[in-house]
This record gives sequence, C-alpha cells and structure tokens, in this order.
Amino acid sequence: MANKIGCNLMLALLALLVVGCDAAIVTRRGFALLVVVGCDAAIVTRRDFVGGGAAAAAASRPTAASAAVDARAPLLARGGLLVPRVGFGLYKTKPEETAAAVALALEAGVRHFDAAAAYGNERALGDALRGGPKCFVATKVAPSRGARDAVKAAADRLGFAPDCVYVHSPLAPKKERLEAYEQLLDARRDGLCGAVGVANFGVRHLGELPEPPALVQLELSPYNQRRAEAAWATKNGAVVTCAAWSKLSGAYNWGSDAAFKALNACCKAHAATKAQVLVRWAVQRGFAPLPRSTAADAAQRLAIAQNAAAGVEDGDFWRGGPLSRAEMKALDALEDHLASGKLGRTDGWTADDVAGPGWDPTTYVDG
Repeated sequence: MANKIGCNLMLALLALLVVGCDAAIVTRRGFALLVVVGCDAAIVTRRDFVGGGAAAAAASRPTAASAAVDARAPLLARGGLLVPRVGFGLYKTKPEETAAAVALALEAGVRHFDAAAAYGNERALGDALRGGPKCFVATKVAPSRGARDAVKAAADRLGFAPDCVYVHSPLAPKKERLEAYEQLLDARRDGLCGAVGVANFGVRHLGELPEPPALVQLELSPYNQRRAEAAWATKNGAVVTCAAWSKLSGAYNWGSDAAFKALNACCKAHAATKAQVLVRWAVQRGFAPLPRSTAADAAQRLAIAQNAAAGVEDGDFWRGGPLSRAEMKALDALEDHLASGKLGRTDGWTADDVAGPGWDPTTYVDG
C-alpha cells in the first residue's frame, strides 16, 4: 500500500511540474490525488497521463474567457477525451484537394481533423494521414436510423475508427434523431468510434439526449456566439468545436462599419488576419476552432499555417501576446445573433431546408 501511495505522490508531483495553471486529478487504479495548482480542474487517468505526457496533464476543461491559454494545449472532454485545441475543417474540401491541404496542416502542427460523410473526403483524409503522426479525427453521419452502419462505413473509408462521430444535424423527426444518437452510443461501446458528438443542435435538442455528448459542434463566432448552447456544453463537460467563418467575409462583409473597425483593430495590434483573430478569440473562449483552407494558391496555403495553433501564439504569424481583456470585450460586443439562413451555409442540410434568412438548425422544430 505504501508503495502505491508513493507512486501516486510521485505522479502528483510530476503533474504539479507540468500542469502549470490547471488543477489535475491523477488516478491510478481507483486511487485519486487532487493536485491544486490553479483555477481549472481536469481528470487525467494514469494511462492518459503517461501516454500523453505533459500535454495530457496540461489538458483543461473549457472555462470562462482567459488570456492565459496556450492554443497548443488540448482540451479535456467527457470521459477523459483529449481534444487538440485548434483543428482543421474539411467542409467543402474536394477529395482531390484533401491530401495537399492535410499535408500542409500536419506540417503546421495540426493534429485534429474534422470531416463528414456528406463531405465525401473521408477516404482521402484517411489516406493522407496514413503513416503520419497520431491525430484526433472526427467525422459526422446523418440523423437517420442507419447511423450505426454509417459509422462502420465511415471507419472503413478512413481506414481506422474515428475518435469522434457527430450526428451531423438535428434535422430529423425527434424519434429518428434520438435513435441515431443511441446507435452512435452503441457504436462507441463496440469500439467503432472513440466518442459521440452532435453538430448544430440547439438547447432543446441537446436537452433531449439520453446522455451528454463529448463534443458539440456549432457555427460560432463573435457574430453568432450561441451562448445558451455553449453554456449547456460547458455545464455538461462537452468541448465546443466551432467553424464556418468564411461566409462572414461574403455578403455580410464582417457586419457594420463599427464591427469591421473593431475586428480590424485587433488584426493590426497582432499583425494578424481576421481569421487568426477569430481563431484566437475562440481559443480564449475555451472552444476548439476548426479553420479551413485549401492548397489551391499561395494565400490559402499560407492561411493553413497562420490559422494553426502555433499561428495564434507569438511567433512568425502573431505578435503582441494573447488578445487583451479589452480586445475580447470588443469582439464579444460584435454579437449579431447571425442565423445560418443569413450566412448561406449548408452543412448538414440543403438549401431547400433553409426557410429564409432567419432559419437556423439550432431552432429546428420537427415538421
């Protein structure tokens, strides 16, 4: 018994050295020690701690906005799932473009990739990752009664079991939506995927679930902050992943003149692009952003490196440290409650589903 306690004390002391500002519970065969070293709390199993090293020990649960966040440190989701804090989205990436984009993302240090059956690029993603570094890979399936078979098919296309599978949207009758979620839980228990998530679910849809997901993906930015859904996720130990910013530069044109000036001021202060500022804002809000780009031209290739975790920490692409409290306040004030219908994105639904500019999947009601 003394040897066991001694081993745990050594683990605890090691956690104290590497965790930094977080708190960790390091467990070994049911024995737990609380290491209080700051403001956050994480549960890290001995297997995760030893296997993931300092990164695993430094993982933190999403909390209120904080400047003291390293974009390169993972987030901790339900069940001890470690989620790299800045990922790479493959929405609208053609299969023939996937390999080049993923190669550049890997080179930039990205270790979190987000795909979907509907994107048609899972096989290309799996091929691009084969033989490379270990990555966190998520995909999405439709909210249908064949969800479990869809997970198996996704794993076959990827060539491995994905770390997380999302129900892509709530756009199905409640019974089918919940059956799809239950089938994903079964798939997880059978080892077909590591965790279960939901995408584009509103608070009502989230509240219907038999158990909380590990990840909740939302179209989220300073312009559409989804505060109710984000609060639900935080309360239930789910990591919020967020994407879909390219439409902000389209017809919406970054909002009002005042909004554009506020965002541009942050860009100038940090020698950064608008996309980088949005990535950094999400990181400091405790979310896991999923910027996307292709390798089609030099500007887009550069954007992959700029929008990676290292690209929003002081270095070649970022200056001036984290976003300040005043800058975060200015960005938070951009809230415009943008609906998906106004932005024109179709990710988990079609243009036929969109009933005007005020339509949004998070407020979907069964027809």
